Amino acid sequence: MRSGERQLEFERDLGDGRVQFKYLDNFEICTFRMSKLYQDILDRRYIPAHVPAHSELSVDAQSQPLPAVLTEQQQALIAFRMRFVRALQDDGKSAPRTRTHRAIICQQVWDTWCTDEKNASALHLFRKPSVAAVEIWLAKFRQSDANPYVLLDRRSLVVRPKRFGADVEALVDDVLAKHYLKLNGVSAKKAHWLIEKLIERTNQQQGTSLAVPSESTVLRRVQSIPPYICDLKRIGVGYARNQWRYSLKGDQSTRIMERVEIDHTLLDIWVLDPRTGIPLGRPWITLVIDRFSGYLLGLYISFYGPSVATVASAIKESIRPKDGYIDMLRSPQLAWTAMGCAECYVVDNGLEFHAQQFQRIAWELRSDLIYNPVRSPWYKSSIERAIMESNRALPLQGKVHRPLANAVRMDPKKSAAVMFDDLCACLVEWASQLHPLRIHPKTLVRPWDLWEEARSAMPSPAFPPNLSGLELMCGLGAQRRVDGDGVFFNYLRFNSVELQDYRREHGSALRTEIRFNPEDLRQIFVQLPKARSWLTVPLQRSMFTCDQPMSLMQLQVLRAEAGRKLTKANAPEMLETALISLSERWQEATRRGVRKRQDKTLTRLQGMTSVPLTLTASATPAISQTPPLELSPAMYEALPSVIPFKTFSLDED
Repeated sequence: MRSGERQLEFERDLGDGRVQFKYLDNFEICTFRMSKLYQDILDRRYIPAHVPAHSELSVDAQSQPLPAVLTEQQQALIAFRMRFVRALQDDGKSAPRTRTHRAIICQQVWDTWCTDEKNASALHLFRKPSVAAVEIWLAKFRQSDANPYVLLDRRSLVVRPKRFGADVEALVDDVLAKHYLKLNGVSAKKAHWLIEKLIERTNQQQGTSLAVPSESTVLRRVQSIPPYICDLKRIGVGYARNQWRYSLKGDQSTRIMERVEIDHTLLDIWVLDPRTGIPLGRPWITLVIDRFSGYLLGLYISFYGPSVATVASAIKESIRPKDGYIDMLRSPQLAWTAMGCAECYVVDNGLEFHAQQFQRIAWELRSDLIYNPVRSPWYKSSIERAIMESNRALPLQGKVHRPLANAVRMDPKKSAAVMFDDLCACLVEWASQLHPLRIHPKTLVRPWDLWEEARSAMPSPAFPPNLSGLELMCGLGAQRRVDGDGVFFNYLRFNSVELQDYRREHGSALRTEIRFNPEDLRQIFVQLPKARSWLTVPLQRSMFTCDQPMSLMQLQVLRAEAGRKLTKANAPEMLETALISLSERWQEATRRGVRKRQDKTLTRLQGMTSVPLTLTASATPAISQTPPLELSPAMYEALPSVIPFKTFSLDED
């Protein structure tokens, strides 16, 4: 037998189930147990090396291709020939026979086979073989170590030669390589036309007479090309790898929390705002799943696309205990026992996963990162399956359907009837109560059973000391000015006593970086430049609500809806009308004041002329025709006691 390139020769049988073999290169003696040696031969660690007994007919049965499946006619042929071979083989054990005796034996076998009623339907398929043919069958049978398959008619297994020569073959291969096996290459029919033109041009230039292959010959030549090579050259590497992918042993995860997959998708449903009933749009969901058990560790729903903030929020939810979520359900049957940090997170090649903040999050959690190959989602099939099931669990109201040809497309915005908080509650129930009870069709096990069985044998989960660092690293950044009112961000004011104390110590106004969570605007993080630290600054007053967390998307939607309501109520026109009315009123008051000042000047000049200098009757009252009242000297003396305040005249300055 052979082990790699080394040959072993049988030496002796020790008699107790052990045998010895000798290496032919250094004559080393090795002892094997028969059971272990036979198992190694079956596992192809050792390959038996057979030398035919009769060298005059070198028939190597192992080198001949044998069909994996036999037809009824081929099986009947082997059984028919084996009758003659066995008869001659058994007869030749006692004494060698002549050809005459063998002819008699063959005739007896033929008569017996023809009289058998089971072979009545196959009489027209076979005829009596000659003695020479039976002797050839017997020789092949003996040289192949009694392998019955050598008696099979091998004409169907013969590789027939090609009908055109090497020169034509080279031209055909050249045209197929240049024009057919390329990205968006020509069709096989067009390739045959190019081959025909090339052969005609070659015959004219070189004076040869090469025959043009037919179109069917070229089509067979094209069909002989491996389909993987055709897809690789004509469509692309990604398509070929996806179309012809295969799986061997899988990811080889051996315990829970060893390999955790993360991915996100856009949910196929429109939801409403729980406060105002305004359609908010389609939210994004980020799922975290354990690869070994298929158990969901956490989820996060938001209106922001893939980002470091959404991924970090999903990881935080997977780390935290989830007793509070289970308590909010009506009648939970299972506990959501997923918690703790994972050993390794498997992600794709999105920009959010290659960001420095995400790598710092992995360092903070003491976890490793594995990036899947580009456009190869089958390397994390568990999360892809969970994403598909999350969309299948959604209701029909407000669901986004795939466009169909010649069908009226439904507007999910008009049919939306699910509130955002109800969507979150239903998806939490799906992740904790329904998904763990799904029975795998191949393994016939549930994620809940695998998770609980493995969790009982695992140590306690590992938790990070605090999560504030994650909130700070996953927050979005912006530059803002800090003054006496604090920090204004998206029309919201954030301020605190600590921030104002720092501003009083280091300057009246400063510009610095802020970090905020787009899903919770109740507070922001303000960087203190000289202290090189971050300060948490709360929201002072919200224009809509301050009892519950409000996301940046909700703020934008609420402001847009408030603007639409004002537009619908003609608020800009009403404001413009009020401004115009007030402006006209101010202009009228200004004109009256100017006229009053002019009348006062003319009144002062009243004593310099006998002609009245008043411009308008409305500005200066008309002079009464009644003669002025004349007072006696006694009345002038008593007048100060009658009028308690000092009197004046227009002539006085």
